[in-house]
Amino acid sequence: MYSKSNRILIGVVFIVCVVGGVMVFQSTYDKSTTNQSHTNSPNYPENEYGQTYGSANEATSVELLPDLVHAGSVNGINGYLLKKDYLGEPGDVPLYDVYGKTIIGSFHISAKNINYPKNKNGQTYGSSSDATSPETEPELISATGVDGTAGYVLKKDLDGELPKSPEEAIAIQNSRSPDGRDIPLFDVDGETVIGVFHVGGK
Repeated sequence: MYSKSNRILIGVVFIVCVVGGVMVFQSTYDKSTTNQSHTNSPNYPENEYGQTYGSANEATSVELLPDLVHAGSVNGINGYLLKKDYLGEPGDVPLYDVYGKTIIGSFHISAKNINYPKNKNGQTYGSSSDATSPETEPELISATGVDGTAGYVLKKDLDGELPKSPEEAIAIQNSRSPDGRDIPLFDVDGETVIGVFHVGGK
């Protein structure tokens, strides 16, 4: 009887040790995957509330942005913007810590603060449909040329000459051809002309 209860006790201790070891391993594994490097985008790490956090530069589209977008630091503490604030209207928004709960400062969203990727020349590029206003459109706007070639047009070419007065606006309008105008269609580098894009007209 004594030896039998000893065997049961040893068996229970063994099971507890094994299960405990698995739980510790599982906990360690969870931490190591949670605190993984940001470089495996879009596999952003998560805070204890399940919110993803990281740099907007690692996302290839607006949809892939993390819940908390890194926006610098305050007194050595990394600051993050809520995704909705990052994509919202220009203005001052709260800057949170990595847990997205404590406000550590404020951040000014400028009109150009939108998550468009940049080419090798530092020009933003993408679809104008992702922009919240004309001011937030990328420098290179995706477009399809007259022959069906997909490429990009420069925003400044698309906008054309901007008037400085009402009189100048009327003069520019009157000088434009009713058939529209052609502008260059570029590759994503913003340098290589790959076709022609027609603006306005019929």
